Amino acid sequence: MSAVKPEFIDHNGKKIFYLNFSHMEKEAIPAFMEEAKNVLSPQPPSSVLFLANVNKMSFDKQIVKNFVDFFKFTKTYTQKTAVIGLDTIKKMLYEAVLVLSGRGSENIRVFDGPNAEAKAKDWLTVI
Repeated sequence: MSAVKPEFIDHNGKKIFYLNFSHMEKEAIPAFMEEAKNVLSPQPPSSVLFLANVNKMSFDKQIVKNFVDFFKFTKTYTQKTAVIGLDTIKKMLYEAVLVLSGRGSENIRVFDGPNAEAKAKDWLTVI
């Protein structure tokens, strides 16, 4: 089990659910997702601001399937989602996950480049 846990962080006086998959080995990802589901379950529908960091995360075909299922689960809770750390291959997989999960790209934005995390947090918390 990873020492990193899904957590709510504060930015501009608002809570963001931070999913830090950065540098995570693929063996740890399913348990991390289950823990995130447990934290999300009591949240009201359409209330959660998500920040997912997938920088240098390990993945394989099963992890992609896990993300499809995870995106289906989180759809109910999502107000907005920001994703950081996508390289070229992960961008293609991200697009596939959106389609397969039925999420579409509404209220989801990818940030990259310098200060991507700060820009993502600002986008999430500005109405």
